[in-house]
Amino acid sequence: MNIRKLTSLGMTPLVLAGIAVAVPIAGATAASATPQGCQVGKPTENTGFAICHRGTGQVRVKVTCEDGPTGRSHFAYGPWVGIDKTSKVACGAAQRYFVTLVDYQTR
Repeated sequence: MNIRKLTSLGMTPLVLAGIAVAVPIAGATAASATPQGCQVGKPTENTGFAICHRGTGQVRVKVTCEDGPTGRSHFAYGPWVGIDKTSKVACGAAQRYFVTLVDYQTR
């Protein structure tokens, strides 16, 4: 037998093991339901919101806030809410802080 064929045969169990492991993981992921159809927005310079319209679970808004005078950033989080409910948060004093990014988290 040549070396190339031995290497190929030696890899076969690893490939098959990888496929065997991947199938249950893919099945578990497909069965897990999470919020979908989510939207984010910034109704004012100081606030952000998130809402999801489909699926199950909860969502909350996560905004990146910037302190105008110092330029420092921090995160602010809205409350966890269910589907078709709005999670909203303000950065702090409107004359000092503003939203630079609106994102969301799900669970």
